[in-house]
Amino acid sequence: MIFSDKLKRARKLKGLNQRELALALVREGRKASPQQISNWEKGTYSPSGKNLQALCKVLGVGMEYFQEDSADSAGNILGFDQEKGIPVQFSMIEKKKGAISAGAGLIASSEVDFQLAFRKDWLEKFGREEQLFVMRVEGDSMEPTLVENDMVLINRNETTVGPGGGIFAIKWADLSLVKRLQLNPSTGSISVISDNSKYNVITEPQDVFQIEGRVIWFGRETR
Repeated sequence: MIFSDKLKRARKLKGLNQRELALALVREGRKASPQQISNWEKGTYSPSGKNLQALCKVLGVGMEYFQEDSADSAGNILGFDQEKGIPVQFSMIEKKKGAISAGAGLIASSEVDFQLAFRKDWLEKFGREEQLFVMRVEGDSMEPTLVENDMVLINRNETTVGPGGGIFAIKWADLSLVKRLQLNPSTGSISVISDNSKYNVITEPQDVFQIEGRVIWFGRETR
């Protein structure tokens, strides 16, 4: 398969149209346009070395993929991390053993239960991926937002409650909890809120508990 065909195939497997690929290259510091992508895919001319490197980064492939004798397989097109056993576009985030309580509280565990795969380009928005971890929700205090056995992705890069608040994992007297936190800017105190209305709102000074991180994603098994 020639370069132009390989480029078109890799772009489509990435789920990008020519305009989206051009914009992705611009974000990588390259001057690109949909017409330029079209010319590359028609074989009118080839990208420069720097543009080729940017293409590989955006499409998640190695330089060897565009070589004439490279294997024509979906695995090579996507780029496969042999050590991790997953496509290179993904990172594995640890799921901590045990659960985080949407209720009275649970003792936290640092042991790893299993791992979940997330796209790297999405994780990059939240800072260092080693600061992310997954926990299982137990209890009903955050219903209907979070229900028992939901998986939540927690970002330890975010430990400050902003004006808009958010859902956070907190450690309170050695118990691990997931709650909605709201800052009172006039007093500096934090309201600890359960989305389930049968639970009372608790307001405490910020130093009463430790914020472990903000919940940035949740997953739920359908039944």
